[in-house]
Amino acid sequence: MRIVLLLTTLLTALMAHSNAPSAEFSAQHIKVVNVVAPEWPDFSNKDGTGLYWDVVKAVYEPAGIRVKHATVPWNRAMKMVTKYPVYNAIIGEYKDSEEPLRFPDYAIDVERLAVLYPVGKGIEWQQQATFSNRTVGWIKDYEIIPQDQRDFTLREFRDTADGVGLLMEGKLDMLIDEWDEIAMALQEAGVGIENFEMHDMPEGTDVYVAFADSDLSNYLIEVYNRRIPELVKEGKLQAIYQKWGVGEIPANVQTLIDQQ
Repeated sequence: MRIVLLLTTLLTALMAHSNAPSAEFSAQHIKVVNVVAPEWPDFSNKDGTGLYWDVVKAVYEPAGIRVKHATVPWNRAMKMVTKYPVYNAIIGEYKDSEEPLRFPDYAIDVERLAVLYPVGKGIEWQQQATFSNRTVGWIKDYEIIPQDQRDFTLREFRDTADGVGLLMEGKLDMLIDEWDEIAMALQEAGVGIENFEMHDMPEGTDVYVAFADSDLSNYLIEVYNRRIPELVKEGKLQAIYQKWGVGEIPANVQTLIDQQ
């Protein structure tokens, strides 16, 4: 009986040890962080330049961790972070994501959906009040504006290309979607942006550098959370946003800046 009890105790200890991190991560162990994002002009250029790449490099490279960037379409990139151990992090995810990801304290940008409508339609932009008594479209199941706040006719569509088609056919007065998706759909349709007016939706959503669900990510996030206030204090983070002239400094990062 004592032998059985001893074996059980040893087995339990071995299982606990196998489930624990094999080593405490530190700078001497981590030399490279692999980060992936789609190609977004001036945000994540394919050549490794852009707002997002500059921020991530400013966070990690002074800490002795080289940033290895990759450009991959969104859906495939997400799978390579969440399902396959290819990349350590992906740029551009929301914190309420349903994917198994870990997030730092500080967002990297604020995403605002774009409102698009044809020029010459006599529409005067007045924020959300502009939608009143008009036909507004967005992708099915987006639920951008709660139903009890809608004083307009909603027409949902399957994808952005369909929405742009409906807009050009006069079946929609206004379209709401992500700007990069709108730009791509207009390009594919051979229609110039000069034929439309575009505005940002009033409410924005923070987007993050989102990390794989792993023990390594805890260390990478710790570095990220430590370095962002340091970069603000040095004025380097503000300089990066000013250099590129795109994106928006998230609210809690702006609070750090205001406290300087």
